[in-house]
Amino acid sequence: MMSSSSKMIEKLKQGIQGLEKVSEVKKDGTDEILPYLMDDLTPALIEEARTTLKETDEIRPKALEELRELLKNEKNLITPVDDIFLLSFLRARKFNVKKAFKLIQNYWSFRNEYRHIYDTSEIQPVLDMLYRNCIGFLPYRDRQGRVVVICKIGMWDPSVDTYEVLFRTATAILIFSMQLSATQIAGYRVIFDTRGLSWKQLKMCTPSNIILLIRSTQYCFPGRYKAFHVIAESKLFQIGWAIVYPLLTAKLKKRFMLHGSDLSPLLDYIHPEVLPEEFGGKAAPFCNDSWKEIIDENIEKVLDMLNYGYKD
Repeated sequence: MMSSSSKMIEKLKQGIQGLEKVSEVKKDGTDEILPYLMDDLTPALIEEARTTLKETDEIRPKALEELRELLKNEKNLITPVDDIFLLSFLRARKFNVKKAFKLIQNYWSFRNEYRHIYDTSEIQPVLDMLYRNCIGFLPYRDRQGRVVVICKIGMWDPSVDTYEVLFRTATAILIFSMQLSATQIAGYRVIFDTRGLSWKQLKMCTPSNIILLIRSTQYCFPGRYKAFHVIAESKLFQIGWAIVYPLLTAKLKKRFMLHGSDLSPLLDYIHPEVLPEEFGGKAAPFCNDSWKEIIDENIEKVLDMLNYGYKD
């Protein structure tokens, strides 16, 4: 019987125009280019799960059982308990069940605390922002199998899309991507494109907004953020960066790379056939249009996952 995640992936593949062979691994010389939509894990990802995340066929079912038991006894918490959801937290905490449980508690407590941000009654603003191509992910992964997230912060207009909409949209695409085991294991590589950054975006860097972003990233979401690339950083960016940088954990600080106008280092991490041309690659410009059908069909389901949590 096909798993629920397998069914979702098959459906998603059908909706991506121009990626009919998305389940196949592209080869270019000795390089493997892995698709974003992956059901099966490559031997390299299986090995990474074993050596880095301490995941084995023996440990996995025991950890899932222990975590479900802890959640069953957690007062007032309504949460999904399917394998793929729980594995995202176990993998994020290297199969330390108690730490994974704490992360789930943080995950839902955070959403309760910021209910106004996670208001799922209006889906259209999230769709509108996605189709303005401010944020999204590439159809293929980087050289290490990581999902490549694009954030064109200079294209974001806070007078059109509020900070809350931006945050809700970012959360939606991350939840969407975490339905794949390959993403849970390999993690994310994020490109921040600051071209076009102005005061209208910078003034959104209030202490409360910064704390919101950092708390959610570092303590409340089961994603493995492996690298952050910032390009075209201007004097305005430096002002905002001076505020944000001291608040990051030591681990995250080491994972930020500031490239200025030199885009060539990105090719060390992302194959040119995968990287959009505006970032120095050979792929078509970044655009979410190719994902339109699957976004439209799945966005409500994804946002509905935010309606779980602690109930009064």
